[in-house]
Amino acid sequence: MPQTITPPPKRSLWATIVGAILTCIGLVLIVGGVWLAALGGSPYYAVAGLGLGIAGVLLIRGRAAGVWVYVATWLLSLIWGLAEAGLDGWGLIPFAVGPTVLLILVLLTLPVLRGTSWRWPIIAAGAAALAIALGGFVISRVNQPSVGTMPGVIASTVADPSPLRAGTDWPAYGGSYAAQRYSPLGQITPENAGRLRRAWIYHTGDMPKGDPEKSKYGAETTPLKVGDTLYLC
Repeated sequence: MPQTITPPPKRSLWATIVGAILTCIGLVLIVGGVWLAALGGSPYYAVAGLGLGIAGVLLIRGRAAGVWVYVATWLLSLIWGLAEAGLDGWGLIPFAVGPTVLLILVLLTLPVLRGTSWRWPIIAAGAAALAIALGGFVISRVNQPSVGTMPGVIASTVADPSPLRAGTDWPAYGGSYAAQRYSPLGQITPENAGRLRRAWIYHTGDMPKGDPEKSKYGAETTPLKVGDTLYLC
């Protein structure tokens, strides 16, 4: 009686690509993570890299177990991130954002993997929605302002380091390149400031004709007087 030989199912190209991506990232994380742990840092990256590597190899071989290995790695990343960073949005980014993007790619391999039923795509869609919601939560936490106490204003005791200082001339915006915005001249004091009179006036010649209230004109310039020349900046 002739025997019918059933060829093995073909491996999915999509699962192979995703598996290769996970494997490459896992190898990089393992090497860098072991080095970081040897220097006294967190062993998270080495552990996460191992999980990605195992999941990637299983996906390349067309086994649905690779999906669940990665899901476990993703959950471990979230728990580890919450343990290290709490609800700090910026601190959670390396534990949640990148792993969540990879999770969506991994879940999309379920419909093409052998040994999976029709229920798994539905589960994958629900898990992807949960991952997107988690990503939105992390992003919202990043934009939360930090609550803290602002330090009081401390007067600077550092001398003007600029080689071009304000004196008889006002050569730069703010007086000098350090922009300390005060004049060291002592001829004008609080006692005689009320007796000041206008010494000169400069007409630019670009004033609009007609009612100035209707023209809404404003010369938004900073006059810089150097020697006998006036520059409008």
